[in-house]
Amino acid sequence: MLFVVLLFGISVVFMQFALPAFWIVIDFTVVYLFFFSFYRFSNRWMNLSEKIIRKRIFWSALWIRVGYVLLSYLFFMEMTGLPFEFQSADAMGYHYQGLRIAEFFRMGQFDITPLIYFEKMSSRGIMILMGAVYTIFFDSVVAFRILNSILGAWACVMIFDMARRSFGLRAARVCAAMAVPAPPLIYYCGLHLKEAVIIFLMVFYMNIADRLLKEKQFSVRNLAMLVGTTALMFLFRNALAVALFLSFITALILIPKSETSPPKRFAVAAFLVFSLVLLSMADLETEAQKETMYYVAQKASNLEDHMRLYAQRGNVFATKAKRAVFAPLGFIGPLPTLVDTGQKNIIMLAGAMFFRNIFAFFVFISLYYMVKRKQWRHHIFFITVFFSWLFILSNSGYALQDRFHLVFVPIIILFSGYGISLAEKKSIANFRLYLMFLGGLIFAWNWFKLAGRGWI
Repeated sequence: MLFVVLLFGISVVFMQFALPAFWIVIDFTVVYLFFFSFYRFSNRWMNLSEKIIRKRIFWSALWIRVGYVLLSYLFFMEMTGLPFEFQSADAMGYHYQGLRIAEFFRMGQFDITPLIYFEKMSSRGIMILMGAVYTIFFDSVVAFRILNSILGAWACVMIFDMARRSFGLRAARVCAAMAVPAPPLIYYCGLHLKEAVIIFLMVFYMNIADRLLKEKQFSVRNLAMLVGTTALMFLFRNALAVALFLSFITALILIPKSETSPPKRFAVAAFLVFSLVLLSMADLETEAQKETMYYVAQKASNLEDHMRLYAQRGNVFATKAKRAVFAPLGFIGPLPTLVDTGQKNIIMLAGAMFFRNIFAFFVFISLYYMVKRKQWRHHIFFITVFFSWLFILSNSGYALQDRFHLVFVPIIILFSGYGISLAEKKSIANFRLYLMFLGGLIFAWNWFKLAGRGWI
C-alpha cells in the first residue's frame, strides 16, 4: 500500500517528471510479486521438515532466477538491442575480456597474463570465470547468467542454514521465504556483473566461518575453505575480503566461551597465521596488498571526490553529502527513484531498493533484542560484517550505488527473519510509524533528485 501511494503520489506532485506508465507497472509488479511470494512461502514452509525445506528453497530459488534470466534477456534485447542493461560499460568490458580469455583457452593457452595484467586485481576473477564458462558453452551469455542463478539458489540454502544455526528453525524459515524471492538477489543474476558471484562467495564465507565458530568439532577442511575463499574474494572485491577476514578475527576473540573452546580458538588462529604466511609468498597476496593499501590511502578524499563528480554530472546537492549522512542511511539503504531522471537502471531497481528499505526496521528490532537479552556476542560475526561494511561504504565514493549496497542484503535477511520472529504487537505499531517515516524519506529523496538538477 505504501509503495502504491508513493508511486502515484509522487507522480501527481511532480507531474512533469512522472514515471512513464511502463516503469510504474514494472516497479509495482516487482514489489507485489515479492510480498505475495514471501507470504506464500512463509505459510507453505512453516511446518515442513528441515530436509524437505532445504530442497524446496533451492529449487524454488533456482526456477525463479532462471525464469528471470530468460525474461530479462529478452527485455534488454528489446530495449537496448543487446542482452545487457542500460549503460552497460562494466558488463560489456567483462564480456569482451571473457571472450578473449575463452579464445586463449580453446587454443590450449592457459597463460592469460597478457590479457589481465593491466586489469585491477578485483576485476580479474569475473573475467576468468566468464572466460571459462564461454569456453565450455560456446560464448553463451545465457549460460553465464544461469550459473549466477545456480549460485544464487545455493546462497539461499546457506542463508537458511546460518539462520537455523544462529536463530532457530522458525526464524530460518522466515529468512528462507524472504531470500528466495528477494528482488536485489534475483536482479543481479540477469546481469553480466560480478555482484551475483560476490554475494555467493560472501555467503559461502559467512556460512563456513559461522560453522567454525559454533560447531564443537574442529575442522581443518572448513579452515582451508575459509582461507581459500578469502584469497578468491580478492579477485572480486578487495575491500569485502578484508572486511570478512577482520570480522572473523574479531568474532574469534569476542564470541563466548560456551560457543567456542580456547583450544579450538588457538588451533583456528594458528592455522590462519600459517596460511597468511604462505599467502604472503604468492603474487596474489602482493598485488592484493598493493590494491588494499591504495584504497586505504584514498580513504580521506575518495568520498569527496566522487560527490564532486556527481555534482558535475547534474546534482549540485551531492557535495553536501557527508559521512554523517551516509552512515545512518546505510541501515535503510538506497532509496527508490520514482521520478523520471533518465536513469533507467536506477528506475528499474526501485522495487528492489524498496525491499531493503522495508526490512531495515526489523534489523533494528533484532539488534535491539540481541543487546537487551545480552546475546550480541553470540552473533558478533554477523554484526561485525554488517558494521564493517557500513563503515567502508560510508567512507567511500560508492555510498550511493546500489551494487555496493547489495553486500548488506544477506545480513539484512538474517537479521530481519530473526526480528520478524520476535515481533510483538508493540513492534507492529512501531512498524506502521516507521512506514510513515520511510514514506516521507522517499518523497524527500525524489525532491532532492529533481531540485539538485535545478528542475524544480
